[in-house]
Amino acid sequence: MAPHLGLIALSFTLSRLTYELHELLTPYVAYTQGVDLLFLPAGVKLVLIMVAGWRGALGCGLSLLSLSTRFWPDLEPVWLLLYSTLSVGMTWLVVGVMLRRMALGPTLEGLSFWELVQIDMLNTLLHGIVVNGYFWSLGLRSSESFWSAALAMTLGDFLGAGVIMLLVLLVARLIAPVRT
Repeated sequence: MAPHLGLIALSFTLSRLTYELHELLTPYVAYTQGVDLLFLPAGVKLVLIMVAGWRGALGCGLSLLSLSTRFWPDLEPVWLLLYSTLSVGMTWLVVGVMLRRMALGPTLEGLSFWELVQIDMLNTLLHGIVVNGYFWSLGLRSSESFWSAALAMTLGDFLGAGVIMLLVLLVARLIAPVRT
């Protein structure tokens, strides 16, 4: 039980810290309410869910729920809970389906760069559509701005995940240099 709680707490903390760091970039990358053209927390969420599974999803979901009152202060807690569940659940579902489809085990051994790009592309596209559809259903997004916001969110999440993946690769190379 302790390792599960540790991974949940680590996921919560990393997700939260990334969002706090990302707020420094928000004035430069904001597109519309809830959509940034570069969104680093999306990359951390993807990595944590790929590495820690449901524990990563739960930690990221709790972090997003705790932060969501900042950007949707007028929403009732139940709608914020559903938003957090949809956002994290979509990534968890896509990662699970894609990893099974690619026949990768829990160590992710054999995961190629292009497979990672495929997972990220599908995840960010579906996430952008589902989350903006939810915003539209709550009256937070107009029909006219739906597709532009969904595609902007897709781009921002994809680019954010790319930056985080490059950072993970850099750290991995520093910790365990490739021997030639």
